[in-house]
Amino acid sequence: MKITILNGNPDVRNRAFDGYLARLAEVLVAGQHQVTALTLREMDIRYCAGCFGCWVKTPGQCGTADDSHQMGRAVINSDFTLWAAPLRMGFPSALLKKTLDKFIPLVHPYIVVDQNESHHLARYPRYPLLGLLLEREPDTDDEDVRIVGDVLSRTTLNMKSRLSFVAFTEQPAEEVARAIADGANSQVSYARDLAPIPGVRIAPPARLTAFNGSPRGPQGNTPLLLEQFLKGFTANEGRSYELFHLNRLGDLERHREAFAAAESVLLGFPLYTDAMPGIVKAFIEALEPLRGRAGNPPLGFLVQSGFPEAIHSRHVERYLAKLAARLGCPYLGTIVKGGGESIRYMPENVTRRLFTSLSEIGRTFGVTGQFDPAMLRALAKPERYPAILVPLLKLLIRLPIASSYWDGQLRANGAYDQRFARPFSGV
Repeated sequence: MKITILNGNPDVRNRAFDGYLARLAEVLVAGQHQVTALTLREMDIRYCAGCFGCWVKTPGQCGTADDSHQMGRAVINSDFTLWAAPLRMGFPSALLKKTLDKFIPLVHPYIVVDQNESHHLARYPRYPLLGLLLEREPDTDDEDVRIVGDVLSRTTLNMKSRLSFVAFTEQPAEEVARAIADGANSQVSYARDLAPIPGVRIAPPARLTAFNGSPRGPQGNTPLLLEQFLKGFTANEGRSYELFHLNRLGDLERHREAFAAAESVLLGFPLYTDAMPGIVKAFIEALEPLRGRAGNPPLGFLVQSGFPEAIHSRHVERYLAKLAARLGCPYLGTIVKGGGESIRYMPENVTRRLFTSLSEIGRTFGVTGQFDPAMLRALAKPERYPAILVPLLKLLIRLPIASSYWDGQLRANGAYDQRFARPFSGV
C-alpha cells in the first residue's frame, strides 16, 4: 500500500509529535508499506488566494509554483493519506488547514449530486482513503472530537473518499498503523442533519468590529455580504463599524488587538474544504492568548458557500459556536448563505432581495442585540433539497447552462480544452 503522511505540526520544538510520526512510518515500512512523509512546515505551501486559477487557468493544479504540486501528486497517487496535526483552538493546525485548501484542484468546479447534495465532480478516477491523527490540547473534549470528525468527514465526501478513523498520539503507533492497513473496512460516522444553533441576545452595541476572512480580500464575495449587514447596522443612529481584511497576513497582530478592543465582533468567511480558509484559522490561533480573558466581545459569524444548500455550512457552524465558548465570548449566531460564488458578478436586480435581507438582519441586530433566528432561517434556504426534487436537480446540472459560469472563464483563459486535465496522474 502507498501511504502519504502529511505532518501538519507547525512547531519544530514539538519533537514528540514528529517522533510519533517517525515511529509510525517505521512500523508501516516494516509492514511492507511504501511511505511518503511530508513535513509541511519545511515546504513552501502558500495560502490559497481564492483565485480559482486551478479550475479556470491551469486546470488541476495551483497556478502558484509552490510545493502544493508535490503534495497533490503524492496524495492522489497514494492508497491512503494520513492528515496529522496538533489541535489548535479546537481544530487541526492552520498549517494543515492551508494545505487542505490546496486540495481544491484535485476536484472539478462542476457540480454533481452525491447523497442528495451538491458536491464537486471528481477529477481523478480514484482517490485515497483518508485518516486523521490528532494531538490533543489540554482542554480537548468529546465535543471537539465529534466536531472535527464531522467537518473533515464532509471534506472527504467532496474528495470522493471517506474518513476511515480519527486517532490520537496517545495511542500506540502500532494501533494507528493497523487502522491505516484496515482503512477500507472502517468509516467515521458523522451527523447528517443539523439545525442552526441559536445565538444569545445582548445589549445592542454601538460599535461593531468586522473581519473579512475571504482570501480575495476586498474583492471577494464575503465582503459584499458583510457590507450589507453593516449597512443595515449603521442605519441605526449612533452605530459605527470597522472592517479588517484577514488576507493582509502582516497585520495579524493588529487584527488580534482589534478583536481584543472590540465591543462586538462579526467574522465572515467563505467555506473552504468544508471549514474556514487557512488565513482564518491562522487568525483564530492568534486569538489563543485571549482565551479565558474577562470581557471578551460577543462574537457572531457569517459563512457563505458556493454550494446552494445551507447544510454544507452547518458542520463548521458547530465549530464556531464552540470557538466562541472557548474564548469566553457570548455566541451571537451564524449567518449562513449558500450559492455565493458569483454574487459579485450578478446584476443589482438579482442581488436586491439578498442584500435587503442581510441589511435587515444587521439593522435588527443594531436595535435588538440579536441575530433574528427567523431571518437567519429564511436567508439560509434551501437548507437541503427535498428528496423529491433530487431527480430534477440531477437533470438540471447536466444542462450546458449549469457549467456556463466556469466554462466561460476557461474559454476566456484559453484553458477550455484542458478542463479535464489530470496533471498529477502517475508517479
